[in-house]
Amino acid sequence: MKKVFLIFMVLALSFIAIFVTLPNAVDILGYSGFLFLSGEIWRLLSFPFAHISSTHLLENLVALFIVLLLAYTFDLKLKETFLLFFVSGILVAFFGGLLLPYLLVVGASLGIYSLLGALAAKEQEVVSRSVVLFLFGMIIFLNIVYSILMQGDLSQSVYHAAGFVVGGGLFKMKSYRRKRRILQ
Repeated sequence: MKKVFLIFMVLALSFIAIFVTLPNAVDILGYSGFLFLSGEIWRLLSFPFAHISSTHLLENLVALFIVLLLAYTFDLKLKETFLLFFVSGILVAFFGGLLLPYLLVVGASLGIYSLLGALAAKEQEVVSRSVVLFLFGMIIFLNIVYSILMQGDLSQSVYHAAGFVVGGGLFKMKSYRRKRRILQ
């Protein structure tokens, strides 16, 4: 539990420090396919640390805390949690940036949804698949409703759903590889 709390604190303090000290962090750290392809490659790693507003930052911190507690509860290893958060978020942002090159991506929500996808894939071994899909489907549905009401745009929901699918897919691929190694 100490490691989960430590990860949360490090990420939370990083997010808050960047938000407070760099008022233009979105412009400096935000990811878009156009900026990435024009040579600003650091943006692929820095976008989770930039947040648009204090509300956006608070939403991401609360969601990150809940997802990290779930990861701890469901015995997701620390290394898996860290890699899923960053690798799947980076994959979704990269390919999304190729499809929508001028859309600016910021915030930790891609990593958060990736972890949710991994947790959904992991818990299908313990809880009925229909229950897991219903619960996590509700999260995606509520995100779509929120996006439509607040922004009138579904691009955020599409990115979140992609993060969810990629996180679950990466977790399943890793689990499949581990099972295959055991059988050999």
